[in-house]
Amino acid sequence: MAGLRAVDDPARVHAVVVGVERYPRHSGWDLPGAVDDALRFHRWLRKGGVPEANVQLLLAPGEDSRVRLDALAGELTWRQTWTRDQVMDAFTEGLDGRTGDLLYIFWGSHGVLGQGDRRLLLCPDASPKDKRCVDTANLMEYLQRDDLTGFGQQVLLFDACATFLEHHNQSTGPAVAGFPTVRRRRVEQFALCAAAPGQVAENDPALRSGVFSNAVLDWLETNAADLRPDPAALVAHVRAETPEVQTPVSIEVRALDGSREQLLWPGRAPLPPSTDRSRLALALHDALGDADLRARCVEHLVAQCPGAGLGACPSDERIAHALLTVERAMAALVEVVHTRNRQAADQLLALGRTHGVPGLLSPLEHRSLRESFGRVPQLPPTARVIAAVRAAQPLGKAWLPPPTTEETDGSSVDRLMACVEHFEQLTGGQSVAHPGRQLVPAVVRFTELLAALVPALRRELHEWADRVARRLGVDDGGLAERRAEALAWPDSLGPAACRPRVLAQLDAAPLDSADGGDERYTCVMWVDAGAGDLVQAAEQSIEPLSSRGVVRRIKRTVKLLRAETEETPVVEILLQPDAVQLPVDAWNGADDGDALPYLLGVEWATALRCAPLADAEREEQRQEGLKNRRAGWHNDTVVFLDDGHAKGYTGYGALMADVRAARAVVRAGPDGRDRLVQAALRLGYPVVLWDRQAPAQVPDAHFDALRPERAVDGLPWRIRDYRAQACMNPAAHPVCPAALLESADRPLPPVLSLTGLSDPAARSDSPEANPR
Repeated sequence: MAGLRAVDDPARVHAVVVGVERYPRHSGWDLPGAVDDALRFHRWLRKGGVPEANVQLLLAPGEDSRVRLDALAGELTWRQTWTRDQVMDAFTEGLDGRTGDLLYIFWGSHGVLGQGDRRLLLCPDASPKDKRCVDTANLMEYLQRDDLTGFGQQVLLFDACATFLEHHNQSTGPAVAGFPTVRRRRVEQFALCAAAPGQVAENDPALRSGVFSNAVLDWLETNAADLRPDPAALVAHVRAETPEVQTPVSIEVRALDGSREQLLWPGRAPLPPSTDRSRLALALHDALGDADLRARCVEHLVAQCPGAGLGACPSDERIAHALLTVERAMAALVEVVHTRNRQAADQLLALGRTHGVPGLLSPLEHRSLRESFGRVPQLPPTARVIAAVRAAQPLGKAWLPPPTTEETDGSSVDRLMACVEHFEQLTGGQSVAHPGRQLVPAVVRFTELLAALVPALRRELHEWADRVARRLGVDDGGLAERRAEALAWPDSLGPAACRPRVLAQLDAAPLDSADGGDERYTCVMWVDAGAGDLVQAAEQSIEPLSSRGVVRRIKRTVKLLRAETEETPVVEILLQPDAVQLPVDAWNGADDGDALPYLLGVEWATALRCAPLADAEREEQRQEGLKNRRAGWHNDTVVFLDDGHAKGYTGYGALMADVRAARAVVRAGPDGRDRLVQAALRLGYPVVLWDRQAPAQVPDAHFDALRPERAVDGLPWRIRDYRAQACMNPAAHPVCPAALLESADRPLPPVLSLTGLSDPAARSDSPEANPR
């Protein structure tokens, strides 16, 4: 279908919308978000003018969704649907007597792949032993029936897995109900499926939405208000939005004549069409073609998995049988293969996931983790660890069993390893909440949280996670995000605490002829010991200071706070919006007799903060922008601004175009640099990075050493380390970086008059001025 013809009258559009969120016969299959996706599709239809009576909304809601649906009574018409027959009736009887130009089918549920690569959609009354389902191909054939008036154009959107039945390790096959046999007529059909054969369609628990559905609906709401989507553009958008969150995601387009176009992401091989042992043996034959590699793999498997009984020279079929049945055998094999052939390792990992091979970790990884736990003299009680991880909620509350009475009696390596093994089994837990990242396994996410809770284990657990991530082919940026989140996560085993900070609120003072032309700055100092409460520092400036004087006061305040907290604080410089170009991070605070200078941006991790805008309305808009873009704080979407963006409204458009971007990097030269920095600041970008002294537009790789796409929380430290290296070898480090970092969880002080310190009540020797 090259494109849809115009629909002049929305009343000529009909739809059947299915959202199966609850499976009453097997609660483990419940799919939170399926109802939300169905309702969102319904809203798109209604906003386009489709009458309510034209939409059959079939929902199997969970308890939370049911409450929200009851609140919408009178605003929409929906049908509670708990059986396969009720779903099928919507097509066999529900379409009778209806006529129109365009028919939409939107379906969100679980799914599997049957014989002959038939896509099967599990109905609400399905269970592991009775997989009641319908066949998408059979449904599409039935919708071409010649006694159905009109509906010459049909768009079908299926958000369901296409995993092999063997993946579920269940003995019973599907119970497929067929639609009646009909005489067919020519109908244009466009079908879009969330997953290719053997693959999983991911569900995003944070958004309560299927990753595929969210991408489709985002595009429809933005680009198809006329209810006539461009199929090619929709496909391109879904390809761009879901290449890595799903594992991997493919989509399939079918035409009436039976032809298929299967679209796979670049660099990803399709999974094999069957899961029998011979196909795995064939993959092994290709992967282990090198005699030396094969010998090393067999030797490693024999040593790590003696229960496999492989012997000295096993056949490919014997190895395949061991990989499918022996716990951790596949992981042990990949442990050797990935160091020599990354592509072969990826193929084996994909096959392992498809077949549901037992054990995500290798025996060596599992054993080394246990040994690490055993080396810690005093682990926190397991019940408290579980409670803390639940509070963090990156893995979902239901994924950890409730603490038992035994767990409250103390810590146990065995019980921690039980948690590890629990997370190993959660294949779906390998998803991440933020789009655009490679998968990070749930077990690695758990150990990262544990590393944040137990400083004595941190280094070992980080090194362990690095090794596991490399073997599994996890994206470095994805692991860095999870690690940053864990380290930034408040310590749930004690009082909430963050890194202490010193905040200096600065503004340029008017020049006085007595100053001899030297610029002076008003300065108010604040400190935060880590609890999030800002109080004025004991030492304050009455008169405007030189840049050196400002650094000296920061130095003394840092020293006092470090003595109190035993941790080096972050230095935050709060500047007026029109003063963000002040090179405060390069100021030298050395005393004349000091042997070494105190360069502010080298001695301490330093970040700029922006004081509120003078225009209250613009400041409110900026704060709203900061709030919205903070949602993308941990994704790596960066807006790069060059000289071309300094012309007209180009920069404004680039900054507004991607609502997910939370960071801007300005590469422009001096003529447009200031304006672009100010634009990013006023539009509410939490992170803005630029070069203060670049004489012209900088090359694409200019900021690579600072890794602006990596974890935001570490940016001040990366910049500090870079500046230290620049002092050592300036020629090799040409960047003069400045970074504005707006962190919503680190509040600003009340807005003060920076010249108000001359009031006697505010003098440093006044008791009220020294709350610390």
